[in-house]
Amino acid sequence: MAVFGNLEHISLADLLPLLATQEGALEIFNVPGQPAATLYVRKGTLCCLHVAGKPVDALQLRSAVARLMQARKGAFEFHPGVRPRGPSVVVGVPIQSLLVAAATFNDEFNEARDVLAHPDTLFRLVRLEPVEDRRIAQFLDRARVLLITGASAREISERAGILLDDVRFYLHKLRQLGMALPVRARTEALPPVRKGLVKRLLGRLSERFSRRFG
Repeated sequence: MAVFGNLEHISLADLLPLLATQEGALEIFNVPGQPAATLYVRKGTLCCLHVAGKPVDALQLRSAVARLMQARKGAFEFHPGVRPRGPSVVVGVPIQSLLVAAATFNDEFNEARDVLAHPDTLFRLVRLEPVEDRRIAQFLDRARVLLITGASAREISERAGILLDDVRFYLHKLRQLGMALPVRARTEALPPVRKGLVKRLLGRLSERFSRRFG
């Protein structure tokens, strides 16, 4: 039997823990400015999330849930026993951990909102080193090639399939780490570390190729 209600009366942050022992699909819809979303849960774990009918990957999971947590208008409906149909990205994240991570993302994004670069500002990668934040590392995996030659948040969003505000946030993080800097044009000279950066990138690609085909 389906359970339904309104987000004006209960937020996603309060709703998800109530489903901790359940298995099924939680549909969120009629949220102003947001597409419909479906969260598939099983025994306290979010198995996967679909937004606008498309699976959300691990990189964007935290921000996607963060946006849903902020919704104060909209409706929800829970369908017990329903599992995803078609292609899905299995994330398998404990619900409680996800809620904490999403709330943290909301705080960090709101704090940085006023200093995020314009979507059309060009950024280039000037330094490459290991980062502790797994999500920044995942973002680099998706955007590295574009950032080597120079790209804006809007371009990365369109070509890498990452939400624009997420890209702006991660570029802000990379700038704080001194790994990416805004430039006026793609032809603008990079700091002297450019050659070392390219050399390291080529070396890593060579290592991966050797491990895979060697």
